[in-house]
Amino acid sequence: MPLVPATSGDGVGRGVGRPGRTDRATAPCPTREECPGRRDHDTREEEGMTVSGPGAVPALETGALALEGHRLFVRSGVPGAAGAVEAMLTPPCTSENPAAGEPDWTLHIHPDPAAARYDDAGDLVVHLPYGRCLAVRDTAGGVLRLAARYRPDAPWARIEVDGRARSTRLLVAPGDRVGVRWADWLGRVFFASRLLARGWRMLHASAVELGGRALLFLAGSGGGKSTLAHRAVRELGARFLADDLVLVRPGRPVIGWPTRIALPAALDGVDPAAGRREQRPMDGWFRDRVLFTPAGHRRALGVRTAGPTPPGALIVVEDPGGDGPVTAAPAGPETVTGTLRRAAAVDRQRVYVSDVLGLMGGPRLTDHTTTPPGACLTRGGLPVVRLAVPARALPTAAIWDALAPFVPSVGGHR
Repeated sequence: MPLVPATSGDGVGRGVGRPGRTDRATAPCPTREECPGRRDHDTREEEGMTVSGPGAVPALETGALALEGHRLFVRSGVPGAAGAVEAMLTPPCTSENPAAGEPDWTLHIHPDPAAARYDDAGDLVVHLPYGRCLAVRDTAGGVLRLAARYRPDAPWARIEVDGRARSTRLLVAPGDRVGVRWADWLGRVFFASRLLARGWRMLHASAVELGGRALLFLAGSGGGKSTLAHRAVRELGARFLADDLVLVRPGRPVIGWPTRIALPAALDGVDPAAGRREQRPMDGWFRDRVLFTPAGHRRALGVRTAGPTPPGALIVVEDPGGDGPVTAAPAGPETVTGTLRRAAAVDRQRVYVSDVLGLMGGPRLTDHTTTPPGACLTRGGLPVVRLAVPARALPTAAIWDALAPFVPSVGGHR
């Protein structure tokens, strides 16, 4: 996102969008689960963002992001905040010159010492997934005002929505590194809510770009999606698309949706000290992984990323149990249907990026379309391969040898 010094004051509602203009097709987006009360290893200072202290008068920064015909303008008085939104959303979004055209919506980010002063008694309180909390204060003058707490131990921030001016203001207390994270969430809500209303479908999958096509890995939680995407990047020279969620639509490229990246700590090339370590017992096993923000993932592992990419193959990962050999074969219709149905069961993530309260001018949750996931990905002879590999062998098994006969791009990059 080219950051351009602003030339006037706050500008909320002045020269932003066209009042009265009808929205272009709308849509929401998904994100990976984040546990409430958790502090990310990567702070906003590490992403190049600082929060101004009391008395500071920061220069305003502006930028623009675009995806599938939707355009968001970002204007920030918190140094580095506009760049932090860009670091989360590109890719899949592209950065544009703010002067290149009119935005659909504008997000303003500003420090305000009064932002953290709030008592939610008597207000309508909405609890979102992952510990987020929004409290509706009032709608005086046609402006929706809310208090917002990003996680239970965080200070309150304020959000003000002016639909006539097609703008949203995020106000955070000076020094609040947590509350400012609402900015990239609001950016994701802007794009996701509009895409989901236009026929895009969210799937639980990891993905990489290889040979100009997207390889999607589908598996249950802990089934190896992140491991296979990481190995494809390191061993095949693939570019990273997504760790946990993708958006798909018939006839359109695969969009890797920005979420945190969670990699097993034992994987080759993963330095546990480079991210935030998470260790906890699961059903019959112990999970030990390292969590990264998208920007932290790129920086720590030198990962190359890809924007929206045409679909190339679906790889359904299954654990046959025991210590058997790695095998691959074309997946039958029942396997494909069942796998895609389970991958599309992401209601929690979909609600999280839906514009339930109209904070970014997006469509309602009930406006989301229900395109069958199979219609999004299995048309036109797209290869669907069942990969059977014991879970314990995923980090080192000869998976590419098994897949090469069925996925040409894999064979060409071994």
